[in-house]
Amino acid sequence: CPASGRPSSSAWPCSPHGTSARPCSPTDAAGKASGLPLAREAGVREAAGAGRNFVISPLSIHAALAMVTAGARGDTRRELLGFLGSASLDELHRSPAIQLVGRLNGLTQTSFACGVWVDQRRALRPEFTATGASRYVATAESVDFVSGAELARRRVNAFVADATNQRIHDILPPGSVHSSTAVVLANALYFKGAWRRPFDVFTAPFHIPGGTTVRVPSMTTGRSQYIALYPGFRALKLPYRTDGDRQAAAFYMLILLPDNATLSLTDLYGMAVSMPEFIRKHTPEEEVPVGQFMVPKFKFTSEYEASSDMQKLGVTTAFKGGDFSGMVSGGDGRLSIGGVLHKATIEVDEQGTMAAAATAIAMYGSALRREPPHLVDFVADRPFLFAVVEERTGTTLFLGHVVNPLAN
Repeated sequence: CPASGRPSSSAWPCSPHGTSARPCSPTDAAGKASGLPLAREAGVREAAGAGRNFVISPLSIHAALAMVTAGARGDTRRELLGFLGSASLDELHRSPAIQLVGRLNGLTQTSFACGVWVDQRRALRPEFTATGASRYVATAESVDFVSGAELARRRVNAFVADATNQRIHDILPPGSVHSSTAVVLANALYFKGAWRRPFDVFTAPFHIPGGTTVRVPSMTTGRSQYIALYPGFRALKLPYRTDGDRQAAAFYMLILLPDNATLSLTDLYGMAVSMPEFIRKHTPEEEVPVGQFMVPKFKFTSEYEASSDMQKLGVTTAFKGGDFSGMVSGGDGRLSIGGVLHKATIEVDEQGTMAAAATAIAMYGSALRREPPHLVDFVADRPFLFAVVEERTGTTLFLGHVVNPLAN
């Protein structure tokens, strides 16, 4: 930290509460383009509520909504574009997140699959199909939702399960697809990265909310690590091994550990998802010698239905007869989003990380360099925030927090 112990003006990118060196500007709203608004709504609620583990893929949700936007017209498109933080469809498709989607299948650690299922009584417009294929690697299939809704649901679920190496099952729960379903869009994101340097394992105490302490399998090392200290929390960057051209993509996990004395997990998570540059600006750039080092192994899955949060954040037309005439022919082009269903899972151990996520949308008719101390401890023995980030674009693939490493 700076000698004064106070953050510099660039250490805090902005604050919605007016506590930073500068207020949030309109450009900070660009965080919408990375799917952070929904991550904020869901994650803060989980951290402040039951205190459960939580993981979400902002990229998966953002890509699904962006593809829906490509088929929208008029006020429906304008509303969705505003929610996604873009002024036009071209700008949306030029965003780093969507550009990364098109490259994920060419990388060693990642894969991305997308599909569109349309009722056989309708047809997808050729321009929408072309956009889906070129921007979202989407395939299209005609199904019978009227007399074969359950079969169609199983096909979508099988597609997602296969694309996530059987990590995500039943993205569409029973009853989510029925005779009124016109279109289902779904994507699946898979990530498997090995640490650049694997860790040793030992058992260590972890303090969960309520005063309980549990003993958990944990990672440790005596090697130098990327650690930085900030007012109220400390940050750890764990790079993944890069096989091939590092210029194509480089991934890392960022762990943010609140001190709990001045900053809670809920506060820190809220800051991270309210400020689009927060993760990038608080990613350590220098390796420092470590004293004590402990990060628990963890594995869990989260589910999230985004419809109510989207409507609370201002997207209403798409849920009550929006204009999707750019997506389908047949009828007047009016469709309603009936559900935005999301599942994500993550497993972290001494070798690396496996993470997967899927989003399905059912539509019905009608950090700066710092002078480190000599030795820096990083003991994640209490709840913390994590993110899996692509370094070159700054895109967040997965985001969440760990409250109890033993809870699945």
